Amino acid sequence: MRRYKLDISDREFVIDVQELAADRFAVVVGDTSYEVTLSSDENLGEAAITPGFQAGTGAAPRIVAVNTAPRVIQQPAPVAAASAAPAARKPAGGGKGALTAPMPGVILEINVKAGDQITRGQQVAILDAMKMHNVIGAPRAGTVGEVFVTAGQSVDHGDAIIKFKED
Repeated sequence: MRRYKLDISDREFVIDVQELAADRFAVVVGDTSYEVTLSSDENLGEAAITPGFQAGTGAAPRIVAVNTAPRVIQQPAPVAAASAAPAARKPAGGGKGALTAPMPGVILEINVKAGDQITRGQQVAILDAMKMHNVIGAPRAGTVGEVFVTAGQSVDHGDAIIKFKED
């Protein structure tokens, strides 16, 4: 289970998310529970929530409900604020169709190789971050086109781990 705490306009929201299956989740927002089925997902060029988000660098994120499943969307920063902010680091390698590291750490295991058929949620790698072992699961089913990391390699947030073959 993951717990997310969001401060939005001086109000705190606590969101608990429990994965029930590869595409089903139990989500609790405040005192309201939802059973959520994931109908699709995609990696966007720029993540909606990143570890480096700081209040005051643009408009605050807001929660919206789509098909009763909460989503967090960050408003784009005004042009003046964007020019004052440091440039975002481009993810190393990968590009479209890549599974990227969700946080900095060290790859302990890589469990796939190029050409492997994998299913959504299947363990792709184990990432050690702050002495915690994090299982990195496949975001979708497909064929592994390329593996960018090896066991023992350090990665930063956004670095490519694998790339899917375009089907």
